[in-house]
Amino acid sequence: LGQNLSDFEAKIKAFQPDLVGFSVMSGSHEWGRQMAIQIKDKFGIQNIFGGSHPTFFPEFVKEEGVDFAIRGEGEESMLEIMNRIDRKESFSDIPNLSYQNGQLVHNPLRNLAKRLDDYPKPDRFLYGDLDNRADRQVRNVITSRGCPFHCTFCFEDAMRDMYKGKGKYVRIREIDEVIKECKRLKEETDVKVIYFADDVFGMKRQWLYDFLEVYKKEIGLEFICLVRADIVAADEPYAQKLADAGCRSVFFGVESGNEKLRNAVLDKQLTDEQILKAADLLHKAGIKFRTYNIVGLPDETLEDAFSTVELNIKIKADYPWCSIFSPFPGTELTDYAFNKGYLGKEFDYNTLDKSFFLESKLKLDHIREMENLQKFFQTAVLWPWTYPIIKKLIKLPPNMLFKAWFGFVYFIVYIKSEKRNFFKTLKFALKNYKHVLAKE
Repeated sequence: LGQNLSDFEAKIKAFQPDLVGFSVMSGSHEWGRQMAIQIKDKFGIQNIFGGSHPTFFPEFVKEEGVDFAIRGEGEESMLEIMNRIDRKESFSDIPNLSYQNGQLVHNPLRNLAKRLDDYPKPDRFLYGDLDNRADRQVRNVITSRGCPFHCTFCFEDAMRDMYKGKGKYVRIREIDEVIKECKRLKEETDVKVIYFADDVFGMKRQWLYDFLEVYKKEIGLEFICLVRADIVAADEPYAQKLADAGCRSVFFGVESGNEKLRNAVLDKQLTDEQILKAADLLHKAGIKFRTYNIVGLPDETLEDAFSTVELNIKIKADYPWCSIFSPFPGTELTDYAFNKGYLGKEFDYNTLDKSFFLESKLKLDHIREMENLQKFFQTAVLWPWTYPIIKKLIKLPPNMLFKAWFGFVYFIVYIKSEKRNFFKTLKFALKNYKHVLAKE
């Protein structure tokens, strides 16, 4: 997001694209739109947007400078668009496409692909220009698509509703195909750690256990993955099997330390007992874990936010992670916030911050204290002796020193949890993520 047109001009001139594509989340969409305007003004090239923001807020195509948007899963629609451009044919009737033609047009969604392995494998060299700036020793692999759970703050629930009747939503890849992709990474790149970036890794236990045996034998690299605490807690061998296959770190959501808020408002369906047991099993297996947490939630009190810190201290989270609730379009929790009056009718999605670590958009009691608490969340969990001091500090007005301290601790936690190279990641972060410390 720190990039500007000058970073791309040489590439655009050399490649001469027919369309410029942007994959944007809510918060980064405005950067993408401004970049699209500059490209169109200078080169006359139309643009197409995909990702979660245009999927759940397709009115985005009404914004100045936006030509087309793809909603939902876009592989097949984008291929068809490119083929139509080659044939100089109109692509206005292609499924998933949104655009303006005197009025707003949203074409129906196509059915979901039955087999993810029918798609070509990712081009691992597409971002070769980053090799000297980013740590490329940690590489992502996705073994599934879709999530069966119904957390109200997540886009997955809304996506599932969008695709109702259009095929099986949760799809898991074949073990052999995932292993082939990992082998290719091992042979062709300098990968040292695989990050399985599924919403929930190994949702089917038998698939997971079979996969881990093959992975350990044929790949043998350390790996990181996302899990759910209730799945870990439900099967005692689970954590140890992960560890035996090379897992050194997992991530899972706690979200709130208040069990009632976590389940009644967030629909997480996760008890304190399950979180405590999962943490104990992971510690015993020698697996460090990152917890995902949110403050500034609808209905949350300052005491609720404190309980989130305290639960993380209790489970001795190795890499605590905390964001401020951001009202993303299309999610049930955002609708809830509107209905309860925490968001006014004047709220505009274009005002969303590029980062969910900055400030809240909700009208809540003690919201400024919660924003400050988020800046010191990791500090309080990692060094509990600071917690009483922090509870007093957060009464001060939000300020740059709090943000700077957060940026420093956040960076250290990120490096350790994802096993990144310190100097390469620092260089990359300083160039591209200044908005973590302050609004641009």
